[in-house]
Amino acid sequence: MWYPIAASHDLPFRHVYHAKLLDQELAVWRADDGFVNIWQNRCLHRGVRLSIGINDGQELKCQYHGWRYANRTAGCTYIPAHPDRAPARTITNRIFPCVERYGLIWSALETPQGEPAAGLSLDETPLVLRGIAVRAPAARVTELVGSADMSATLFVQPADSGSCIIRGLISPAPDAAKRLETLRYYNDMLSALRDTAERQA
Repeated sequence: MWYPIAASHDLPFRHVYHAKLLDQELAVWRADDGFVNIWQNRCLHRGVRLSIGINDGQELKCQYHGWRYANRTAGCTYIPAHPDRAPARTITNRIFPCVERYGLIWSALETPQGEPAAGLSLDETPLVLRGIAVRAPAARVTELVGSADMSATLFVQPADSGSCIIRGLISPAPDAAKRLETLRYYNDMLSALRDTAERQA
């Protein structure tokens, strides 16, 4: 199943975003060619989080011992301790599926069937709401989201057994004059939903 794990605006130039899906930590980064990489969030050398690494636009470099991994393939390209040797082709990080659509970055732990948000009639450029972290199980939050009286399209990203993130879209997007007012309104509504979920957890 596809889940939104980040918004497109969470991936600014040369940034690495730390996401979590179903207890799996993910390093999410956009290369200079526009390709979005979603990898297991650990260097294969010492297990340091790659989300604190350096995105140089072509590769992701681990902060600890400088191992480098290539855009698209996640294969190790350089090991500082052996600068004259090409790393073995088997030294490759785990890659997760990725689709960027409706201003969101979608992924899954296994290759899912179909397309993200299949069947929804959304504009290609909806207004993306701020993700709201909730300290409550995703199943309970999904129930509350399903009963919420909102015109937004909402999704629940299960982070781990006790927390999740609510993500949402407004389609069609409001005009520029109403954008800030709309964002504030839904932020307040989703914050109230979060508070309800956390009280009941």
